[in-house]
Formats: sequence, C-alpha cells, structure tokens
Amino acid sequence: MQPARALETTLGRVSLRMASSLDLDGVLGEVTNGLVRDLDAAMARVWLLRSADATPYLELVASAGLSERLDGTRSRVPVGSLKIGEIAATRTRVYAADLVSDPRFVDKAWIESNQLRAFAGYPLVFGDDLLGVVAMFSRRTLDEAEIETLGIFAAQASVAIKNAFLFAEVSDLSRRLEAENAYLREEQRDRTPSGIVGHSAAIVRVLREMERVAPTMSTVLLRGETGTGKELFARAIHEKSLRKRGPLVEVNCAAIAPSLLESELFGHERGAFTGAVQRRIGRFELAQGGTLFLDEIGELSLEAQAKLLRALQEHEIDRVGGTRTIRLDVRIVAATNRDLEALVRDSRFRADLFYRLAVFPIVVPPLRDRREDIPELVAVLLRALAARHVSHLEGVDADALAYLQAYDWPGNVRELQNVLERAAVLAHGTSIGVADLPELQSRLIDDAQAPSTPDAPAGAASLKERVDAYERGLVADALARANGNQSEAARQLGASRATLQYKLKLHRL
Repeated sequence: MQPARALETTLGRVSLRMASSLDLDGVLGEVTNGLVRDLDAAMARVWLLRSADATPYLELVASAGLSERLDGTRSRVPVGSLKIGEIAATRTRVYAADLVSDPRFVDKAWIESNQLRAFAGYPLVFGDDLLGVVAMFSRRTLDEAEIETLGIFAAQASVAIKNAFLFAEVSDLSRRLEAENAYLREEQRDRTPSGIVGHSAAIVRVLREMERVAPTMSTVLLRGETGTGKELFARAIHEKSLRKRGPLVEVNCAAIAPSLLESELFGHERGAFTGAVQRRIGRFELAQGGTLFLDEIGELSLEAQAKLLRALQEHEIDRVGGTRTIRLDVRIVAATNRDLEALVRDSRFRADLFYRLAVFPIVVPPLRDRREDIPELVAVLLRALAARHVSHLEGVDADALAYLQAYDWPGNVRELQNVLERAAVLAHGTSIGVADLPELQSRLIDDAQAPSTPDAPAGAASLKERVDAYERGLVADALARANGNQSEAARQLGASRATLQYKLKLHRL
C-alpha cells in the first residue's frame, strides 16, 4: 500500500500538471489519466453537470483505465440516480471498501473479473456551484488518510475545471468578437442601400406589419419572389427591435454545402473532424443577443431542418465535437421564395419547423405590384452607382422611365439594379435614355410577341399593347401641353427632338 505521504506527493505532481493547462479537455485528461497512471486506479471517470429542459443530469466527459469510451449506455446519469447522481445530489463523497459484498454495486461479474476492491467518488464543487463528479475504482483498499487526500485532489480538480470553463468562456467571447467584427466588415463591404424605398400601398402595408412585430421576440418569416430585397426588410426588423444594439448575422442557407451547414450554424471544436484545426464559432453564437437571419430557408435538407428545429425548440446548441451545451439568446428572422406549404405536402419540408418559423409571416411585394415606387428606386440606385464610381449620371429621361415602369421585372429590384448598372456603362450623356436599355427593349418585345396562354382572359391586352398605349399617352399628353410644338414636347419628355419624331411615327401621331 502506498503511504499517505507518497500519495500526497504523487497527487501534487498531478495537480501541477492539471493546473498548468487551461484547456478543458486537457484538464479532464490529467484528472482521469493521473488517477490511473500515477495512483494505480483501475478506472477513473469525470461527469460534468448539464441541463436539458431545466432538468439537470451528469454527462460522462472523460474516462481512463478499463474503458476510455464515452458512448456507453450510462453516459448520462440523472442527478439523484445511481451512485454518481447520488454524489451530485448530496454533494458528499461515496466510498466503498468491499465491492463484492456491497449491495450498491450490482455488476458483480464485472467487479470480480477485473479484480476490483474499492470505489471512491467525490463531488466537483467550486464555491456554491456544482460542476460534476469524479470517481475511481481501485484494486486495493484505501485507508482514511488516502481518502481524505483524494478529497483534496477533487477540490483542486474543481478549481482547475472551473478555470478551464472561465478561460473557454473568455476565449469564446474573444473569438466571437473577432468573428463578429470580421463578419460585419465583410457584410458592410457587400451591403447595398439599406433603406426601404417607396410609398406605394403595398410597401406601406408591409411597413405597418413590421412596426407591429419588430419590438417583439416573435419569429418572422419573410416571403416573396427572388430579388424583392427580403434581406433589407430583415435588417429593418432588427433595427426597429429591442435588439438593435446586438449583431445581425445573415446566413444564406442555399450557399452552404449540406456537409458544412452544421459547423457553419453551430460551430465546431478543434479536431472535431478532418480539417478542423481550430475552434470555430458558429453563426448562432455570433448572433447572441441579436438577430439571426436565415435566408432561403426552403433550401435546407431534411437532416439540417431537424437540427435547426432542435435549436429553435431547446434554445441551445452543441458545437460539433463539443461537450458543452450553449444556451441561446437569439431572435430568428427567416426568408424564402419557395412555397413552403407545397414542400410540406410533398414531405420535403418539416411541418413542425414550418409552424415554428411562420409565427408572423410577411409577404414582400414584387416590383410589378409597386410600379409607382420605380422612379424613387431608380434615383436611389443611381446614387449608389455614383458612390461606387460606376457612373456620374444625373437621372433617367422620361422615355426610359416609361420603359422601366412598363416592364414586369421578374427579377424585381435586383434585376432593376443590374439593368441600371449596365445602362450606366452604355450611357454617353448625363442621363439614361431608351437607347441605353437595349436589353430591356428586347425583353419587352419578346414578351409582347410571345403567344398568349390558353387561359388568358378574353380581350386582355398584350404586354406590347399595354406598353405602346402607355408610351403613346405620354407622347400625346406632352404634345397637347406644348400646343403641338415638337421641340417643347421633347423638352417636357426629356428626350431629343429626333427621339420624339421617331415616337410620333411609331405611334402614328
């Protein structure tokens, strides 16, 4: 039997190694391996206190000796259950000197086959906080002095584990701030004009809905076609919320490979998988205290949907390869251009996740339903192009603006932005004219010449007829106000006299 003084010396060496590490896994390894390697324990294990749905339990996080696997049938023990749970519940040590005859240990075959004699378990306590339990099996009986010394070792292990927890929290905060700053710098570089432009009835309706939901914690689902600017509405909801001082973190679910989505959303620990050379903070953690915007949510795989649903329901996540559950304080705003109800019916989107997301749906209107906002949008987008040194244009002439308002814009505001940027490159004067919109003219002609669909209403005007009528009315109105003076009418339209004469012949005026 090792004398108590020799045991103290050995434990002192283990404690020094344990205290020299601030990595939680390293500390836990020193605790279990130190007991097995230096103190001849047959098996040593550490359980840490966790909680799920406010129910505390102990999770096996480190093991050495007879079994180093952590995925056994008793990797989670409720507080108050079995010997480990009893130690946690009472915060008192448990020692058994004769395992064969002790009724608390039921697996006698395992005990005898491994020649085990004694068991010692200690609560890991720091101040008033219960951290977990450390326990060991021995092939020899321990005397009272050794049991007391092991208690001191458990107290030292508690300090080392608490320090590792605190260091991990500080490191996580530092990494989160670094990642958040990098993310925000990147997002700021790519950000288009952030204001929501327009005073149409469709936009006013959406703004009223946003005003009502923004101050709450309700999950918002933004629905609308591609290019309607759903990310701008998500940003506006965040800026009008009580979380506006927190981060707004955006995730394009369609742009992340399914194999990387879990790591991207929840983060991962160093060594969690091949290539994980350092800890990564996930988007959920980056959004702590703020808003997480999940764009194109309808593109998630069913597997990813299940993991996302757990995070939304439990308000907690685990990093890939991690042993510590992270509580969430995040408001969710999601967006999609997909018909989620149809995906639910086709079993391609989880119904429970859909109802979790669609607490407060907002439909963002397409540009064709808010044509009166196009002049204001054009002005804002041209200012943005000027700020990026793409152009120094002063505006769009009346003819070109008529074309812009006549087009149906299947790509919505994003398509309008692209058309204006292309026109700005082509323009030779100080404003964009019809000649600078050749692609748009081609699209209008193609749409006008396309055969009507069988279910089109009888007598419905074609797109070309609508465009021609709109343009003819503008020209006729200008001529009337100018009393037939073509030069004055051209000036009112912001067009050249040659353009006006071409329009007069085109519309037989």
